[in-house]
Amino acid sequence: MKTKRLLGLLLLILPITGFVACSDDEPQDKVETVKMFISDKTGTYQPWGSDSPIDCMLVKEESESDYKTLDFQGITDFVYEKGYEYALWVEKRTLVNPPADGSSIVYKLIDVISKAKVEYEYTIKVDGPNPFILSPEGGEYEIPFTCKAKKFAEGSLVEDGYISLKGLRYNMGTNYGGLTRIVKDGEKVGFYKFVIEGIPRFNMKAAPVWYCGIYTPDADLLFGPEPEPIYKQLFEQPQTEGEDYYMNSVIFMSTGTFAE
Repeated sequence: MKTKRLLGLLLLILPITGFVACSDDEPQDKVETVKMFISDKTGTYQPWGSDSPIDCMLVKEESESDYKTLDFQGITDFVYEKGYEYALWVEKRTLVNPPADGSSIVYKLIDVISKAKVEYEYTIKVDGPNPFILSPEGGEYEIPFTCKAKKFAEGSLVEDGYISLKGLRYNMGTNYGGLTRIVKDGEKVGFYKFVIEGIPRFNMKAAPVWYCGIYTPDADLLFGPEPEPIYKQLFEQPQTEGEDYYMNSVIFMSTGTFAE
């Protein structure tokens, strides 16, 4: 009788033991410690299921050459402060079963290696006069310019060279309908051009105003007095004589942040 009971207990235990042994063979999350760099600049990304981009961090692991976007809450226990760059030790967990609407990689802060306040001194150099005078007949013009910056970390110069306009702010305006754009001039970083288009012959009772200003990322262009620009390009198109060319004033203004 005792032998039968012992055999029964063994039969019950064997399936459980077998189940545990199988579970050890299942794929596991990959966990590793990596060094990560956080840029002082921010980027944008479009969340899953959303039509609007939002601001985010720019990060890269030590083995990566390019920065990638990551939500401000993308590193557990880490609080990002704009205007600073960081070096971190983080736990990188690659999930075997990631959520359907989430990333397969999650990060958790281990330690802050360094945190440095970053400041820039920008220089815009334009290949043309200021103000730029258009023909009375209108037409399209291109004015090349470059953007350079000195980068300081905790007051020490760490970089000096051409830099993208990305993150800088702009304010363009005219009171009579001329068009202004800023586009990249080739593929080299920091090379751009103003593309301006003057309307055909015209006559106005008011003095025409036409400009494009470039400002620091923290410039408030909506409220209060106009902040000091890094550079402000003025355009002028001489008026032509005669009421035959009269047109009403058209006020146009565009304010925003450069995306590249």
